[in-house]
Amino acid sequence: MAALQFVVVAVLLGIGSVMDIRTREIPNWISAGVLISAFFHFNIQNFWGIIVAVIFFSVALATGKIGGGDVKLIAALSMVCGLWGSFALLLFAQISMLIFYGVSAIVQKLRGRTADKSLPFVPFITFGYVLTTVIL
Repeated sequence: MAALQFVVVAVLLGIGSVMDIRTREIPNWISAGVLISAFFHFNIQNFWGIIVAVIFFSVALATGKIGGGDVKLIAALSMVCGLWGSFALLLFAQISMLIFYGVSAIVQKLRGRTADKSLPFVPFITFGYVLTTVIL
């Protein structure tokens, strides 16, 4: 069931990534699907992942820089990944986003333009999920 869960979540995140890139919105059904998939390979200790979701939500409220769809998706993923998996997922997502933004800023500067300050986050969440699942 863990393999099925991985495939379902990866497909949903892939769809969410495309939608986030195109429209900068994440439909609620993607987060709901990820949450439902948590029951494919359920572990009661995964409820501790909600701590990560609460921290992420707090940062979103404080900064206003994180969208509601991202918060809902991280909350659903926290039920799939658990506490340490959620921390790892967000760490990998943030690092990959920083690297991407750094390279993008350099390329844009070389072209005489400024880099876009707003990036879709779901593609980086997807990368973080896949990397976390492979490593942990």
